[in-house]
Amino acid sequence: MPRFRLFGYETLADLELATPMATSTSDAEPELIFTCRQAEPQPFAGRTLYLSPSLNASGDPAVQLFEIDDSTWLMRFPQIADFSLRQGEIDCRLVDSSLAFMVDVLLLGHVMACYLEQQGVLALHAGALVIGDKAVLLAGHKGAGKSSMVSSMAASGFPLMADDIAAVEGSDGAVLCRSAFPQVKLTPEQLERFAKGHHGAYPLFHPGFTKLSVPVADLGTFDLGPRRVGAIYLLERGSGVRPTFETLPPARAVVELAQHAFLEHIIESTPIRRARFEHLVRVARAVPVRRLRYPNGFHHLADVHAAIVHDLGA
Repeated sequence: MPRFRLFGYETLADLELATPMATSTSDAEPELIFTCRQAEPQPFAGRTLYLSPSLNASGDPAVQLFEIDDSTWLMRFPQIADFSLRQGEIDCRLVDSSLAFMVDVLLLGHVMACYLEQQGVLALHAGALVIGDKAVLLAGHKGAGKSSMVSSMAASGFPLMADDIAAVEGSDGAVLCRSAFPQVKLTPEQLERFAKGHHGAYPLFHPGFTKLSVPVADLGTFDLGPRRVGAIYLLERGSGVRPTFETLPPARAVVELAQHAFLEHIIESTPIRRARFEHLVRVARAVPVRRLRYPNGFHHLADVHAAIVHDLGA
């Protein structure tokens, strides 16, 4: 059975994922068991926590979350798969084997983010890289250039920890970031610019999107973590002629970080919303959260990298 490390968990699975995974680092007992089989959705009794406003082709909420009991959540993607989540276990029921490509898409996105939050680990919509011995998180709203910034830094020698979901937790007074998995999602243009001459036939991350699934090894290196978080940068692209930084007071930082939660609206509908808010407060008090405004254009990225390194050292 495949064994790998995923968001800090020693994971045992009953199928090989198409996405590259970090090699298991020890002979320790598995902390997370992932199973998947083809099966029809089963009826259940539970409390509805969330129904997404976005609908699928049949008019059903595309993402649904239910509380089965105090320890078990069911995440349903109608006509695709059900995922049952409880401590140490994620079980997938795939509706149709022709949809097997969706297992990676859902597990490594919404499902793992939900599992992390269920276990008390923040899932931020951010990339994470290593500078020195610290993790640096890069977040940004759509159009802020997060993907290009993360990819360019990885290609420039900064080890990658996460491409899209940064898992953050408190430990003995410090804030730590767990590593995700060694893959980045790149547009063809980003691939041409950052992937160091690699022009392989990379698969699409999802048939409905243009981004490709690229192993980090074709871009740079991967860091297994965990790492202490040195700073969180909120990216704003297109302002000024040089990078500028603004430190946010903790109260404002909490608001901003909440907006960059990977499952912001979903978790707000669950019983853990208060604990998640308190976690955000602890992070905002312990870690500098800074707005980074930087000029548009790939040719400016090296200067932005240098500015981040200098700022982190200062």
